Amino acid sequence: MMLLCKLAAAVLVAAVLTLLLKKDQPAFAFLVSVCTAAGLLAIVVRQVQPLLDWLRTLDGYFQGQSPAVLLQVLGIALVAQLAADTCKEAGLSAAATAIELCGRVLALLQALPLLQSLLGSFAAYLQ
Repeated sequence: MMLLCKLAAAVLVAAVLTLLLKKDQPAFAFLVSVCTAAGLLAIVVRQVQPLLDWLRTLDGYFQGQSPAVLLQVLGIALVAQLAADTCKEAGLSAAATAIELCGRVLALLQALPLLQSLLGSFAAYLQ
């Protein structure tokens, strides 16, 4: 809870600074915004490490690469969303749409073996 309050305060300061810089120095305003997002992402990645370690322990319970594939798909989705949001803030809506589409396609391609295995199991069950 305390970490969330600190993060919210940092975002509030960055938002005010971005609004102050936006009319006179739009490049610096964008830089403040991107650096704030990158800093928050770095903090959250460190906080999520115990969850990732626990998910890696699930590899022994499942056959194949299910947890690893799910983590990779989640990583692709998060990176694509962050890149798309950064593009939108820079006013590059076409690039944001393209990166979102690329993220979706790459996530589907990464999960394809898992989907094939699931559909194979379902087809075997029906026969």
